Amino acid sequence: MIDISEIVAEVNTLKQQLDHAQLSYRDSNLKSRREIVILKRLITRLTIACRGIDNELDNTLQSITHDLEQPLEISRLIPRLAIVERLVTQQADVIQHQNNHLQQQINQRSHTLIQHQNLPMSLQQDLDHLVSQQPTTLLDNHQRIVRLLELYERSIKSLTATDNKNTLSNDNQPNFSVELVAELQQIITEIDFINDQGQQLFSIRNQLAQGVDQQTLLALLVQVLRLIVSGTHNERYASQRFLNTLNSDLASLQKNTAKTASSFSVLHQHRHDFNTGISTIVSNIDQQLTTPEGITASWENITYELQQLAQRNSQLEQREQALIEQLNHTDNKVQQLQQQTYSYRQRLSQQEQNIFRDKLTLTYNRSAFNDRIEHEYQRWLRYQNPLLLVLIDIDNFTQLNNDYGHHAGDKALKIIAQTISHQLNPTDFIARFNEDAFTLLLTDIDQQQCQQLMNNIQTAITQLPLHFKGQSISISVSICTSFFNHNDTPKNVIQRIETALRHSQIQRCNTVIHQ
Repeated sequence: MIDISEIVAEVNTLKQQLDHAQLSYRDSNLKSRREIVILKRLITRLTIACRGIDNELDNTLQSITHDLEQPLEISRLIPRLAIVERLVTQQADVIQHQNNHLQQQINQRSHTLIQHQNLPMSLQQDLDHLVSQQPTTLLDNHQRIVRLLELYERSIKSLTATDNKNTLSNDNQPNFSVELVAELQQIITEIDFINDQGQQLFSIRNQLAQGVDQQTLLALLVQVLRLIVSGTHNERYASQRFLNTLNSDLASLQKNTAKTASSFSVLHQHRHDFNTGISTIVSNIDQQLTTPEGITASWENITYELQQLAQRNSQLEQREQALIEQLNHTDNKVQQLQQQTYSYRQRLSQQEQNIFRDKLTLTYNRSAFNDRIEHEYQRWLRYQNPLLLVLIDIDNFTQLNNDYGHHAGDKALKIIAQTISHQLNPTDFIARFNEDAFTLLLTDIDQQQCQQLMNNIQTAITQLPLHFKGQSISISVSICTSFFNHNDTPKNVIQRIETALRHSQIQRCNTVIHQ
C-alpha cells in the first residue's frame, strides 16, 4: 500500500529543487544580462577610442556592436573578439613604433634649432628643456610637437627681427647636396638606356663622382630629369614600334596561313579528282581490252586522256612547289619574329636585373629586398614556416676607406659579398642593405642551423686574405639574426636587429647576436 506521507515529502523536495533551480536560472539570467551590458559598454568605448586607427578594426567593432543589439549567444562572438584582440595588439605595436619614431624626430628637430647660433638664450633654454623631457605616451609627444611648433614660430620671428639671411635650412645644405649627389648616382646606376641618353647619363655620373658645386649640381639635376624623360619616351616609342611590327607581321602570317590552308584544300580536291580520273581510265581500259576491236578503237582516246592527266599532274606539282615555298617563307618569318621577341625579352630581363641588382657587389639591392621581404612575410603569415632575417655589418668600414681609399672598400665589399653567397643555399636571398651592410632572408631553417651558418660566415670573412697597399688586412663582421614571431612585421623586425646590432658594435665588434 502506497504511503501518502512519503509521496507528499518527495513532492515537497521536488518543489524545493524547482524553486532553487528557478532562482539559479534567474540569477544566471541577470548575471548574463549584466555581462552583456558591460560588454556592450566596453565595445562601445573601444569603438570610440580606436576610431580612425585601422579600417579593419573599425568595421569589426561596428559589426560586433550591431550584433550585440540582436538576441544571440555570446559564444558566437568569440571568434570576432579574438580578431579584435589581434588587431588591437598589432595597433599597439604600430603606435609604439610610431611614438618612438615621433620622439626621435622631435629630438632631432629640437637639436637642429638648438645648434642655430643666432637664437636668443631664453629660446635655447626652452629647447633644452623640451629635449630633456622623457615622454611615455603618444599624447605626451603630441604635446611636445605643439610646444616645438611654438618654439619654431618664435625662432622664425626672432630671425626675421634681426634680419638674418641665414635660414635654418642652410645648416643642412651641405649634407643635402651630398645626399642629392648620392641619390642621383644611384638613380643613374639603376637606369639602363642603351641610346644616347644612356651615354650622357653615364658621363653625368662620372662628373658627379668627381665633385660639383651647388649651381652645377642643380643644372645636372635638371639635365638628368630631361634625359630620363627623353629616354623613357624613346623606350616607349621603340616598344610601340616593336609591337606594331609584331602585330603587322602576325596579321600577315595569319593571312598567309589562311591562304595556304585554302590552297591546300583546293589542291586536295584536285588530287582527289586526279585519282578519280585515273580510276575511270583504268576501268575503261579494262572494259575495252576484252576484244581486239576495242583495243584498236580506244587506243587514241586512252593516249589523249593519259596526256591530259600528265598535264594536270604537272600543274599539281607546280602548286605544291608554290605552297612549299610559301610555307618556307612563313617559317622564316616566324623564326625572325621568335628571334626578335627573344631579344626583346632578354633586354627586358637585363633591364629588370639592372634595376634590382647592386652594381658593385652584384647582389640584390634595397628595392629588391623590400619586395622580397614583403613576399616572404605574406607567406609566413599564411603558412607559419620559419622566416629568418639577418643583418651583416662590416666592422670599421669607414676606417678602411679612410686608410686605404674607396677602391679598397669597393674591393672588400665585392669579396665579402661573394664569401657570404658561397655559404648560402641557392634558395637563400642576399641583398646589399646599405653602404657597409648586407641582409639575408632565409626560410625553412631552425635555430641550430642558423647559429652554425652565422659562425661559418663570420669565420670565412675573418680568414679572407685581403691586401691593400702592400699590407695584409683582417676584416670582421658583426651579425644580428631574428626570426619572425607572433605579431611581427618587416618594419619592426628590421628596426629590432638594427638597434641590437648598433648597441652591440658600440661595446665590441666581431659578434653574433640572436634576437
